[in-house]
Amino acid sequence: MPPSQAPDLRATFESMPLPVLEADEYQLSEGEAIAARMRRWDAGQSPGPYTMELYPTMTCNIDCVFCDTTYRKGKQHGELTAEDYWKLLDEAAEMGVRRVFILGGGEPMVRRDVTPELMRRIKNYGMEGHLATNGTLFNDRIIDQIIESCWDELHFSLDAPDRATNDFLRGSKGTFDKVSQVMSRIHARKHFRAQRGVQDAPRMLIHAVVTNKNYRMFSDMVRFAHALGCYRVNFDYIIAYRPEQHALKLNEAERAQVPALAREAIKLAEQLGLETTLDHFLHESTMDRGEMVFDQSGPEDVAHAPCLNPWYYLVVQPDGSTSPCCVITGTGNNVREGLGEVWRSRDGSYFGDLRRNMQAKVMTDLCRNCSQSIIARNDYIREHLRD
Repeated sequence: MPPSQAPDLRATFESMPLPVLEADEYQLSEGEAIAARMRRWDAGQSPGPYTMELYPTMTCNIDCVFCDTTYRKGKQHGELTAEDYWKLLDEAAEMGVRRVFILGGGEPMVRRDVTPELMRRIKNYGMEGHLATNGTLFNDRIIDQIIESCWDELHFSLDAPDRATNDFLRGSKGTFDKVSQVMSRIHARKHFRAQRGVQDAPRMLIHAVVTNKNYRMFSDMVRFAHALGCYRVNFDYIIAYRPEQHALKLNEAERAQVPALAREAIKLAEQLGLETTLDHFLHESTMDRGEMVFDQSGPEDVAHAPCLNPWYYLVVQPDGSTSPCCVITGTGNNVREGLGEVWRSRDGSYFGDLRRNMQAKVMTDLCRNCSQSIIARNDYIREHLRD
């Protein structure tokens, strides 16, 4: 059902009492709320995930040179249908999911039959909505919906503050102009509404993949993001699998320059009031993926598991398969079995076995590819678990 024909459920949901889980968490910060759920697991309960990531498709309309999914062309077989997603979201709301992150894989807006309506339903359920996008498929209707629904956050993939570098890395001419124009229009709409006392939404951030083509541009990217009204820039070092990706990695001389460049950009970002992930680039040891080491000390309980994601985070791939993160992709049960059935810790279930292994300090081989952002999020939650 297109958004224009779909019933407006906002008034209905606003008049409904919160589920018990959400009511208990209503006055808590994010870290406190997630920590509270994790304590319930230790007490033998099975609360639902706090965050759910949805990958509507692996199909993309551009061909980024560093992307590990660029070989997946055309329509993907076995993708969840629109009705599958509506059912999944209904189940997620019943289980107390608070945040839904739509991303890829591919470009979410390729699924015009799913993504715009999914966003509408997420906000009607009162959930926090995030969308990661390359920004090239937005039109006036999508922008209007995002603004009017007070969508929470947009993550725009942009890899350089100049046309030539960005479009080379994005593998498509015109990408820089398209996404910067979309961001400028949203920023202008937000400014217009803010003057009238309307909520400042959506927040915008830029996600940039750091390569040997753009690592000198940290400060310029910070200035560019600030000019477009972003509150944050996420920098992630390239993960190289194929020869063309290894060719984009920094050599030793280039890596040696990175900490100073990062410090300079951090200072600028602080002056502009912008958040970044550049602290990950202050030391060479925190740049690389594929070599992560986790603390495996402490008792075999939830709080001391080397990774906390299996207790609060759910990722759903285009075909419905599940995992606790974007690193261990699609190895779990399928949501077509029912979200509650997939998530609970029954004997022999994927998530049940994964949680027991994590408590026993037994991690998967893929865990070494973890990102600093996931590790930082786990550390943030642990601080609240210790309170």
